[in-house]
Amino acid sequence: MKLEKLLRGWGEKGRKEVREQLRQGLVSVNGELEFEAAALIGPFDSVWCDGQCVQSRKRRAVMLHKPLGVVSATRDEEHETVVDLIQEDWAEELHLAGRLDRFTSGLMILTNESALSERLTLPGEKLGKRYRVKCAQAFSHEVIEACRAGLWFEKEQIQTQPAQFESIASDECLLTIYEGKHHQVKRMFARFGIKVLALHREAMGPLELDPLLAPGQWRLLTEEERVLIERTPQVWAKG
Repeated sequence: MKLEKLLRGWGEKGRKEVREQLRQGLVSVNGELEFEAAALIGPFDSVWCDGQCVQSRKRRAVMLHKPLGVVSATRDEEHETVVDLIQEDWAEELHLAGRLDRFTSGLMILTNESALSERLTLPGEKLGKRYRVKCAQAFSHEVIEACRAGLWFEKEQIQTQPAQFESIASDECLLTIYEGKHHQVKRMFARFGIKVLALHREAMGPLELDPLLAPGQWRLLTEEERVLIERTPQVWAKG
């Protein structure tokens, strides 16, 4: 947004008055005087006018350990949401960078930065999401090979990307997928008549769920974690 438009909307002033304030040096952006009406202002730039705060919004990115029973939504009339777990006055600014269904636990990222959430969620980024999967029965070699090759989803008319499949036990595995279709992991196993008993997301690309976070707890991302996300996502894509 242009600085002039931001100031006019904030102060309900005309173009002439806003430009006069700029000319007099009454406007600062990120601590520096700004005189250009056409200066472009981003959502996280700090803007002050004549000693009053026009805009001062911080970048925020939260790592949350989502517990079972909580809904991946910003609002819900019936159930507790992931945003409800973040009891801060700025929580309402956050949106979800990917979702988990009500009965899946694990890593979620909530942020007010669209660029960060897009890097984590856009299909073209091919960012792997790793899940710990506990099944009601043992899975066969056929199941493993099918997941590794990719499965046809009739509803979406797509072939899933080849997944990484690491067996932990005869009925438990670590599965890394590269897209996020509705109930994708459960549907992959259901193809073979296998029911998923427990599903827990451990990682999204380079981000691992902090083992110190108990279900329902959260913390802000570290600068090191931000740097990992900002690296080329193809580093973590299969192949």
